[in-house]
Amino acid sequence: MTRACRLGLLALLVATLVAPACSSAAVQSSGPPGPSPTAVAGGPAFAHGTGCSGAAPLATNADWERQVIELVNQERRANGLPPLKHEPSLTDAARWYAKDMMDDDYFGPGHDTYDRSGGSLVRVCDWSARIGAFYTGGDALGENIADDYSSPREAVTGWMRSSGHRANILNGDYRETGVGYRAGPSHGHRWVQDFGRRREIYPVVINDEAASTDSRFVNLYVYGSWSEIRIRNDGEAFSPWQPFTSTREWTLANLDGLRTVSVEMRSGSTTVTASDTIALSLSRR
Repeated sequence: MTRACRLGLLALLVATLVAPACSSAAVQSSGPPGPSPTAVAGGPAFAHGTGCSGAAPLATNADWERQVIELVNQERRANGLPPLKHEPSLTDAARWYAKDMMDDDYFGPGHDTYDRSGGSLVRVCDWSARIGAFYTGGDALGENIADDYSSPREAVTGWMRSSGHRANILNGDYRETGVGYRAGPSHGHRWVQDFGRRREIYPVVINDEAASTDSRFVNLYVYGSWSEIRIRNDGEAFSPWQPFTSTREWTLANLDGLRTVSVEMRSGSTTVTASDTIALSLSRR
């Protein structure tokens, strides 16, 4: 049986059909985070389960979270968009919200955060304030959530079939993303993907943010518009400065394990740095 799934865009809830056995919603904002989180009476804002921020919970399935990012970047590439960089603070925000929804048994009306008191839900704070408590300096924010999808591919497929979620996934303003997943003790799944951009952050992304590769030859995407760029592997010396291009091929160091690629970009007197990592496993070939 197909049931109606909830879609929220700019805090407006509308009904849509997405996929069997699902609920989902999306919001986006082109402005800075909203007011600071506040706690409900009787509980500190930094205690999970009460309030709107605090220590991020540990992952319950980090592999599934990473798969969502990889699948989303595949969709972006198929639509001519650059890949999103995994940002741990956005993953912290997403994990926190996934756990809070599961703990307090709700599915984010308007994506805002709620506590359950005496069997009733009490609104605690705005969705963008919650994300901003973890991800500081963001000047563009968005969020997709879903319930009951049983795999990363199902969640991403459901989002891509919904106009609001698809708009977030294919939004060219975003540069960074994080994903949180939480399963209930006996049933239920909560999926949260947060999106963001920080104006002074220009990420580099290896192989569309794949977790691993069995080839030394990788593709880099570098955000921004610069005059020159130079690159290095791990702690080696930088290459000579060369004309900037957003995309380029690169060769990793010939060594199994976690490899780091660092870049420096400059225009005039401005120089910025970025890095990304990928696990290289030559023995898998």
